[in-house]
Amino acid sequence: MMYFMMDFYELFTCEMCGVCCRNNWLVTVDKTSYDRNAQLFERQGNNEEFRQAFIPLPAGTSPGEYAYIAKQAGGGCWFLAGDNLCRLQKQAGHQHLDNVCQLFPRYPMASARGVELTLSFSCPAVLRLVSSRTEPLAIIRTERPIALAENSYVLEVYPEQKSLGDPLLYYFELEHHFIDIMQARNLGIKARLDLICRTAEAVNRTTRDDSFARKLTKIINCNYDYLEGLSLVEQQGDHSLSDILLEHFFVNFIFKKPFYLYGLQRTGQILRQFWQSAVKNRKATQGPADDLERTMAAIRDLEFQYGHDRQKLLRS
Repeated sequence: MMYFMMDFYELFTCEMCGVCCRNNWLVTVDKTSYDRNAQLFERQGNNEEFRQAFIPLPAGTSPGEYAYIAKQAGGGCWFLAGDNLCRLQKQAGHQHLDNVCQLFPRYPMASARGVELTLSFSCPAVLRLVSSRTEPLAIIRTERPIALAENSYVLEVYPEQKSLGDPLLYYFELEHHFIDIMQARNLGIKARLDLICRTAEAVNRTTRDDSFARKLTKIINCNYDYLEGLSLVEQQGDHSLSDILLEHFFVNFIFKKPFYLYGLQRTGQILRQFWQSAVKNRKATQGPADDLERTMAAIRDLEFQYGHDRQKLLRS
């Protein structure tokens, strides 16, 4: 088995800050997890707490979601204790938890080339991990086994299952190219995003015939020629820690396969929405430190939208 992961993936350590257990998202469980917890609470003689803690969802909810975990009056998870530890984990062990709680902020994906791994930037510890880093992110390829819970993949990516005329048949080539553009620091961040969006639009406009692969290669090579021909003079304001953190966020976002999930055009729109939201949040900053804090806050909000409220992206 081949593994592809962002180079900061194995550097992460949970800081037990409890933020993930106090966020606004609902943690859902499948029927198997619901029944497993029902048995645990019955053995402990706590059937009443089980009924209060695990609330069945209406029929017709998304596949794999059977119930959700209730919140405390203050907004934290039902099982969050005062020491920021999980009562359920203390009682039954880490393996008893549902996949969401076992994995977060890890983001595992199954793909045609192997298992792909990164982290969610909605976790403050992850943001702190990458916020002081100035060098570009890199994707590590390894055959060394990495432990994962069974059936824990967030999504599955198999481009070869796409039809012959679908640009996403060449998904991995496109993803690699978009990440290269996003790390082209001889362009400002907005210009990089604009180039990615223009490229996605050009690919979408390309005639779907036997020459499509050759035309795609030409589009990609033209972009590389353009980037190589640019002046290497750094643009003012595009290499602060805040801007580099935004670069890291967009690279990580692209690696999480949004173009495969939403398509080229829709993902381009999402990238532009994210950029506009980040710019708005950074207005009226009072120095570099404040700018970095505002940027981190904006990224946490954006990552929440993508990782925990995808339907909002599709509605917007």
